[in-house]
Amino acid sequence: MKEKYKAPTIRDEKAFHNLALILMSILAIYCIVPFFLMVSISLSSEQALSSGGYSFWPKEFSTAAYSYMWAKRITIGRCYGLTILVTVVGTIGNLILTSLFAYPLSRKDFKLRNFFAFLVFFTVMFNGGMTASYIVWTRLFHIKNTIWAYILPGSLMGAMNVLMVRNYYNLNIPYAIIEAARIDGANDLRIYLGIMLPLSKPVMTTIGLFAALGYWNNWTSGLYYISDTKLFTIQVYLKKLMDNIAFLKTSDIAAESATLAYKSLPTEGARMAMAIVAILPMLLVYPFIQKELVKGMVVGGVKG
Repeated sequence: MKEKYKAPTIRDEKAFHNLALILMSILAIYCIVPFFLMVSISLSSEQALSSGGYSFWPKEFSTAAYSYMWAKRITIGRCYGLTILVTVVGTIGNLILTSLFAYPLSRKDFKLRNFFAFLVFFTVMFNGGMTASYIVWTRLFHIKNTIWAYILPGSLMGAMNVLMVRNYYNLNIPYAIIEAARIDGANDLRIYLGIMLPLSKPVMTTIGLFAALGYWNNWTSGLYYISDTKLFTIQVYLKKLMDNIAFLKTSDIAAESATLAYKSLPTEGARMAMAIVAILPMLLVYPFIQKELVKGMVVGGVKG
């Protein structure tokens, strides 16, 4: 005989909740530990790092790394300002283009919505590659050594983000509201600005955070398209410093010259200190948008 299905009891649900809480706590610790290690390294002296290696508590407390950053404050400040500008402009552009593209795809009366949805999905499966992209952006759009090199390639509009916003529109904004607005004489622009955007705050917050993280952490565009040091963002500047230190450690330069050059560059502590400064804005912003982020991810990710 078949056993009857037994609904989970309160005890079973509590046990599952406690197990999930333990697993998520372990995962959270796993994610937080590297950050504390970075802080410890940035506050350790170079002698202690060279002799004793990394540790979760500074063996010889030192603020030399942050003093170095203060000495380079003009360069770092310029890089920081450019990073903020790129992130703000790119994120706003991403939100506008993504929501505008997703809106007609969510309209049932748009006859070509399946065709354009296929084009969006096609870009997920296939692309022209780095060489073709570089030729198009540099020879056709002439973005090399301009701020647009950070904004246009890659992160301006993502196919999965468009599909996520479209799903959110379909599942959370009743089509009857749009029909009522059309009967009242509202055009598509009015519907988009007055109905779609105000009601899509959770998913727009989610997409905005993804776009901001992409722009803030983007160093590959600077590596490919930027050679002017005045146009380095904080991530590109950090990458160049790491490459310079690695070069000095492996080069065959005379010992005395290598020592002098090495002293003029940031060491391990300064690199970690700059990495901490680079990620702080995102750490400060996340707690304020966490609620909307989770809601947008759950609802926008459901197939519509």
